[in-house]
Amino acid sequence: MTALVNPLQFYGANYRAIQCREPEVMLSGPADTGKTLALLTKWHACACWYPGASLVIARKQLTDVYSTVLQTFTKKVIHRELEAGIITAYGGEKPQWFDYRNGSRIWIAGLDKAGKVLSAEHDGIYTNQAEELSLPDWEILTTRTTGRAGNMPYSQTIGDCNPGPPTHWIRTRAQSGQLTLLQSTHYDNPEIYDPATGELTEQGQRRLARLRGLSGARLLRLYHGLWAAPEGAIYSVFDEEKHRVKAFDIPATWPRFVGIDPVGAYIAAVWIALDPRNNILNVYREYLGPFGVPTRQHAQNILQLSEGETVFYWVVGQPAERQPRADFQSYGIPARPPAFADLWMGIDRVNALLTEFSMVVHDSCPNLLSEIGDYRRKLTDGEPTEQIENKDKFHMLDSLRYAVVGPEGAGEIQQVVYRPVQVGRQW
Repeated sequence: MTALVNPLQFYGANYRAIQCREPEVMLSGPADTGKTLALLTKWHACACWYPGASLVIARKQLTDVYSTVLQTFTKKVIHRELEAGIITAYGGEKPQWFDYRNGSRIWIAGLDKAGKVLSAEHDGIYTNQAEELSLPDWEILTTRTTGRAGNMPYSQTIGDCNPGPPTHWIRTRAQSGQLTLLQSTHYDNPEIYDPATGELTEQGQRRLARLRGLSGARLLRLYHGLWAAPEGAIYSVFDEEKHRVKAFDIPATWPRFVGIDPVGAYIAAVWIALDPRNNILNVYREYLGPFGVPTRQHAQNILQLSEGETVFYWVVGQPAERQPRADFQSYGIPARPPAFADLWMGIDRVNALLTEFSMVVHDSCPNLLSEIGDYRRKLTDGEPTEQIENKDKFHMLDSLRYAVVGPEGAGEIQQVVYRPVQVGRQW
């Protein structure tokens, strides 16, 4: 198949992303750097070059695909091929896929309605606005691009994103070496800066002026391209350099506690160990399993992770969540309710521990770290309220709060006394 000549030119990180063949790639940058257009053009080129290629364009929510990324794809990338009949769209006004004459197909999908598309093997999956995804979302996508499709010389899970909080899983995954993170700038967009002269274009002046008019974290993220904490951040005291530590094996003598959030889109758990030498809490392990898996399986997974460890207590759910707690109890976890139900009292306790540097989070907990950076109050007219933005998505932080609050009747842990004594006769 011969596609019509595409006149688009790409520069900087956008060009490198098109050329890159690493298994996991993320193209990050402020708004209006041309990230989306570059990756859509890459997928179109792959569909043309490799007969029978199976590729996916996705977002977190399927409804968002049609009003955003799909408009760019059909109007700026494949419009001439559609008009010439080289590419055929199936599904009417909201196409489900695009077929190429050489047998290649580009699917349209949302992670909220994955269906058959995201349960099958593909040569590549591209996710627009990947900062919206959780780490489990991304990891599931990587299991669908293992190379088994076999229609291209490489397989790839790729995404574009605007920067989020400094602790976002995208950054931590890149720091671990699992993901290639490319940083685009406004200089990569030839409509903003003239690639020949390097000068700001007249159109670029207008477009950047709107971005400069933003404030707070939006200015830092969408204009400067920085990973910054949001306005109204609840755990703004969290310092990545001081509170995030490299994971290590927890000594068997350290007391351990587990908090579990048993209800929601994900079932979450965190493990905390108390260092008796300095009374610092170490959050050292996390679990995040999708809703729909039987409670018995979640309980078995959590118990397996705790095998060989002495857990002092397991705090599961809110006080009112009696049935989920009873379910976990029936499957071998001695679940207890938290000492109190008040959300902000629990948040205050976590904040106090962070402020006093009495709690650290191991880098083996990327989902928790990501949530800490994104946990924020709702804003009304620019002012923070007592409500939490998208509260239902913070399962790891609910688990952390339960574990820190402790079980009903236990009281707050103030100190662990560690006094070794001699056993047996002294010679």
